[in-house]
Amino acid sequence: MQAVILAAGKGTRMGMKDAPKCLLKIGKKSIIEHQVDYLRNLDCKKILVVTGYNSNKIKNTLGNSVEYIFNRNFEKSNNMYSLWEARDFVNDEFICIYGDLFFHKKILEKCAMSNSDMVLVVERNLRDETMKVKIENEKIVQVNKKIDSKNTDGNFIGMGKFSKNSKNHLFQTIKELMEKGNEDAYYTLAIENLIKQGKTVHFVETGGLPWMDIDTKKELEDV
Repeated sequence: MQAVILAAGKGTRMGMKDAPKCLLKIGKKSIIEHQVDYLRNLDCKKILVVTGYNSNKIKNTLGNSVEYIFNRNFEKSNNMYSLWEARDFVNDEFICIYGDLFFHKKILEKCAMSNSDMVLVVERNLRDETMKVKIENEKIVQVNKKIDSKNTDGNFIGMGKFSKNSKNHLFQTIKELMEKGNEDAYYTLAIENLIKQGKTVHFVETGGLPWMDIDTKKELEDV
């Protein structure tokens, strides 16, 4: 199994003027160091970190423990473009994690154990700021921020797993979307397009285990 950590963004809303948000400290380690440790405990052989803003600071933190690729377009793009940059790295099933996602290690274990071709990790308790999901017949049918709260079944937390078979469909769809000018989109747009193509997207639940995508200083203080 492989992993891709999307860590090209800034931490401006956190007041981090010169450091990527993934370097926020939780205890004695940064968020991304926790992520790498958890992935290594799952015997993840190859970990790619997609960097952007002040990438040297991430490299100074993680050293040679992972591989890197630089998203040169990080200021004008979103995480779909960052994931596209990983296309030549990924040659097996892989887990994709947002670089600012802090989570209990058992959530990652549940994701890794799934046998589904495509699986997203979902929190059933609704959070306003996070990507929403609509679920029907135990499958995800929508994943975006515009779903009305009345029709929402939970949130996508920013962690997913893709089989060796499904990754080809994923990257092909991302390519098609970017050719139409969607470089600033979240990669969940590609997931929705795959659903429209008839592909099945399953989910695993956090099961009440703690997680947080940290966007503000207050959220950090609450950890």
